[in-house]
Order: sequence, then structure tokens, then C-alpha cells
Amino acid sequence: MTKKLNVLLFAAIGGSVFAMHFGGSCMLWPVTWGQQSGSAVYLAYSGIFISAIVFPWLAYLAVAREGTLFTIASNSVNSTFGQIFGGLTVMVLGPLFAIPRMSAASWDAICQIIGIEQSPFFAVGFFTLVYYLVAFWFLYRRSEVIDKIAKYLLPVLLITIAAVVTRSLVAPLAERVPPFYAEHPFTYGFLNGYQTMDLPAALMFATLVIAGLNEGHGLKGKVLNRSLVITAGIGFLLLGTSHFTQMLVGASTGELFTDVSYARLYATIILELWGPVGGAVFNVALLFAALTSAVGLGGGTAAYFEEASGGRLPYRLCTAVTLLMGGMVSLVGLDEIIRLTAPILDMVYPPAIVIVLFIVIAPQLKGARAGASLASFGWGIFEGINGYALIFGAGPGLLIIRNLFPGAEAGFGWIPVTIIGAVVGHFFLMKGNTKTTDKDYLEKSS
Repeated sequence: MTKKLNVLLFAAIGGSVFAMHFGGSCMLWPVTWGQQSGSAVYLAYSGIFISAIVFPWLAYLAVAREGTLFTIASNSVNSTFGQIFGGLTVMVLGPLFAIPRMSAASWDAICQIIGIEQSPFFAVGFFTLVYYLVAFWFLYRRSEVIDKIAKYLLPVLLITIAAVVTRSLVAPLAERVPPFYAEHPFTYGFLNGYQTMDLPAALMFATLVIAGLNEGHGLKGKVLNRSLVITAGIGFLLLGTSHFTQMLVGASTGELFTDVSYARLYATIILELWGPVGGAVFNVALLFAALTSAVGLGGGTAAYFEEASGGRLPYRLCTAVTLLMGGMVSLVGLDEIIRLTAPILDMVYPPAIVIVLFIVIAPQLKGARAGASLASFGWGIFEGINGYALIFGAGPGLLIIRNLFPGAEAGFGWIPVTIIGAVVGHFFLMKGNTKTTDKDYLEKSS
């Protein structure tokens, strides 16, 4: 008989989902969103709620309906697309960008705590080694990852948020002012929530949640899928509340601290509210938040390559290689990591949104889903090439072409391209394709 979770276990695993998504960026960004939105903070949050809360939660629903990242990407077009799109997604959200960004940000937090301006390479190298050994300890047993996060990392994050939000809302630092940006607050919020990359990250984290529910707590079949959706819902309820309250904190700064943003803005607010001790606690919390996301992304990357290889690459080997690569990349430095790999993010988010929405809203439209997936991925590649052209000074030619598409300047150029792809695909592609399943893989790995 399939087991069921009690309320406390639902809450703990949902808290782990929240912690993995909260990470470094979702801890830091909402305060800046609120500061820049000011008196329009509620409108801005409505956009963020859709793109950073609803969409990522739908990714867990898509996984519950059809399978993990590799499976749903393969079902969208074919196995080749699944390998290319899925592999690119996990590499950029894993060892090439997000994981090393987390460890680099953690080192920055350590430097702020102990007051180091210029750190020797030996110190960075030693910290990196310890950081990734700790991450490997969390990931060593896949079935225990979610429970370890709930036990060791989640409490620190919740206490930090509660302390900052309560103090700021009780005694606001300033009156709210008009937004600092020209676009509509909803558009600003939607685009910034979209840039958190929580939707493709959800497709990776879901594998760890499934492993925790299945291997750690004995859940199977419909009970497993239902529990995945419920625990993800709890996690995103917490994340949505965190985003909203921290945006209110940012909005309460008025015209103060306008020369800083993100980590520096958050640290400045905490120093103003709690003094030097609060600043030290903040940096410790940032380190824990970054480690939580690094653990989730590392486990998701390893699980993807285990599945894509048909189990020929074992999970622990993939974990070790992922963390080794992430550690090596992190030594390049945070600024360089962001500069060189950020354009790849534009390649994977549009097709991730498209695939998830088709599974949730129109699963029967196989041809339209294939055409839309290919078109959105093609647009993402074009955006990525355009980003690298700007980085390396190749001129504005591609940017001019990009801006010819409706909505491109606002970041929505992929939408009309995707609609055209869906129409073409509906009439000419894969009307009778056969859906693959990861049932056998999940049973084998459990």
C-alpha cells in the first residue's frame, strides 16, 4: 500500500522547495524590485507573481503529468531535442553558470563578514573546496537531499526573512515614492520575475522532490504526483509571501540608498535596521541561501544526466563531476561568470515556458507543441547570439533585426514567433507522435 505524508512532512518538503528556489537571487532581488517600484509595488508584484510564482509552480504540475525534464522535452519534439534543450538547460543552470555564481556570491558574503577587500587565491581555493564538499555531502544520497535542506538550511532562511520584514514594516525607513522606471509596473514585474529562471529550475528541482517523496518516504503513482504538486504549492506560497513582503521592505526605503542595489541594498537596509550584528547575520544567511540553490541545481543536473544516459552514468558520479566543474568555473569570479554566460539564459527560458504551458493547458495539441517548442528555442538561440555579439562588440546589426519583431524591445519577441511556430506545427508536424514515459526509469532508480 502506498504511504501518505502527514501535515508536518508536507510542510517540511514544501519548505525545502521554497529554500531551493529562494537561493541567492530570490533572496536579494525582491528588495530592489520593491525599491524601484515604490508606490506601484502592488502592480509590479502582480507581474512577478505570474512569471516567478505561478509559472514555476506549473512546471511541477507538468512534471507530475508527464515526467522529468528530459522526458517532457523529448515528448515535445523528439529525443534529439530533449538532449539538446535539456542538456543546455541543466548545464547553464548547473555547472556553467548558476552553481558557480552561488559559490562566488557566497565567497563575497564571507569577505564582507571578515572585512577582506583583496583575497589571495589560496583562500578562495580553500573556501571553494570546502563549499563543494559540503554540497556533495547534501547530495550524496539523493533520497535525503530534500530532508537535509528542511532540517539544516530552511530555518536560517525563514528566521532572516522574518527579522528583516517585521522590523522594516513596523518602522518604515521612508515614504514610498513613484517608480524609478518608465515601463508599466506590471511589465517591469513580469520581466524581472521571468529573469529569476525559476521555471526551468523547477524542472530540475522536481527530480529531487520526486526522489525524496519516492525513495525517502515510499510514495508512488498518483499519490506521488499529487504530493509533488501539493508540496510545490506550499513552497511557492512561501516564496510568493517572501517576494511580496521583501518588496514592501524595498518600497519603504523611498529615495534612500538609491546608489546601491541587490546584495548591497539588502545589506545596507539590514545595517540600518539591526546594526553590524545584523549585517553579519545577513551575510551568513546569504551563504546558506546560495548553498541551498547550489545543492538543488547540482542534484537536478546529476539526475538529468543519469536519466538521459539511461542510467549508464550513475547519479553520484554525475554529482561529483557537476560540482567539480562548478568549482572550477567559480574561480573565474562572479562578474566574469555573469558576463560570459548570461546570454545562454535567454536561450532556455522561452521554450521552457512554452513546453510547460502546453502540457498544462493543451496537452492534446502535439503538433502545435512541437512547432512552438522549436520556434521558441530558435528565438532563444537568436537572443543568445545577439547577447554575445553585444558582449564582444560585434555591432548593433543583430539588435536592429531583433527589434523588428513585435514586443522584442520589451523582452516578449518570442511570443509572436512562438504563435507562428504553433500554427505551422499544428498543421504540418507530429500529429500522431507517441509519448514516451520515464516510468521505467523512476522505478529502476527507486
